[in-house]
Amino acid sequence: MPPTMTGRPRSDGLSRCSTDAKNASRSRCMIVAVDRMAPVSRARRPRLHAHPRPGSRVSTVAEREADRRLPGGQRGGMTQTPSIYTAHDIPDLLNALPTLFGFRPAESLVAVATHGPRRRFGFRLRVDIPAGEDVQTLARVVVGHLRHQGAEGAIVLAVTRQQEVARDLLAAIERELDQIDVIVCARADGERYWSDEPGFPVAGIAYESSDHHLSIVQAVAAGQQILPDRDALVQRYRAVEQPRRAWMDRTTAEVLDEVVRVVSRTPDEDLAEVGMGQVQPILARGLAGERLTDDDLARLSIWVSGIAVRDQVWSQITTETADGMLRVLAEVSRSVVPPFEPGVLSLTAFAAWLTGDGTQSLIAVERALAADPAYSMAGLMLQMLEGGVPPSQWSAIRAVGPASA
Repeated sequence: MPPTMTGRPRSDGLSRCSTDAKNASRSRCMIVAVDRMAPVSRARRPRLHAHPRPGSRVSTVAEREADRRLPGGQRGGMTQTPSIYTAHDIPDLLNALPTLFGFRPAESLVAVATHGPRRRFGFRLRVDIPAGEDVQTLARVVVGHLRHQGAEGAIVLAVTRQQEVARDLLAAIERELDQIDVIVCARADGERYWSDEPGFPVAGIAYESSDHHLSIVQAVAAGQQILPDRDALVQRYRAVEQPRRAWMDRTTAEVLDEVVRVVSRTPDEDLAEVGMGQVQPILARGLAGERLTDDDLARLSIWVSGIAVRDQVWSQITTETADGMLRVLAEVSRSVVPPFEPGVLSLTAFAAWLTGDGTQSLIAVERALAADPAYSMAGLMLQMLEGGVPPSQWSAIRAVGPASA
């Protein structure tokens, strides 16, 4: 039986936690207490053998680095949100890029899988422009993801000031595409664009990037928010800072005392039900658009640090509810304080992924893993993101039953 943070067997329960660990740290004590809901080892990450990560066969350091860069910090991201705009030419595509990712990509390679005779957009991926020596490696990884997604065609765009690297990268990708039709392959520097079409002007063709382009106007009208760059999205998930941090620390400590008292008098088999009795009304108010109090935010973050309650909330995130759940969980993620980040951030990452927003999912995952590198739900999410697993496959994955996350 795995030890608790007190070093004693979990069967000793909350009573011994209360005398030792609580005196040292109420927050640490709470994690031990809520672990009684469903004790698992948090050191082991489940493996999704059915979906090997493209590039998993590579062995060189450069190849492994390029593969991890695909959906990483300044690495990349994948989305699968539906397209609501018809692009007619390359400038249209370049102006539509912010609607695909929620921010305006810069120094980026974008690959979009298309399907059918009308070339409908499907899976899309953004990755940082690599160093020159990593071009071939990254080309193989990108095309591997497109194949894994069943792409019939591909739109590949490089937006960067590094035009020589972009030219070599696009050429390498075209060579790797093989059975996937090249719909568009172009590069741009923010002012001019180039294509490999025969007779294309050597000096490129000027184009205008505009926040008032029809694609962006339609997306904003439909409720999408377009941020200036990826860093702006990262800032949405930064840890709460002073002076609000001090306030949330106090609020969380007060709520924690209440929750510990509830846990101490509740049998193990009833903890999930009791916890959801406190969490469900908070979720309901948030989903209804009501403003959540700091007490609500702290209470939800504490309870979902317990695996049984977290999994109950996880089960409520479906394709139908993912947008609303993402909104609520992201709000909690912006106010959560240590040591309660991993649970709520992993749930946020899952909700974002299920909406098709791989970039936002990755940012939440990275903060969860920064707080606890061994947190297995975050590890599972990272594995799915790196493997390019589409949200449409979640039902099948869940039926197989990823080991305790």
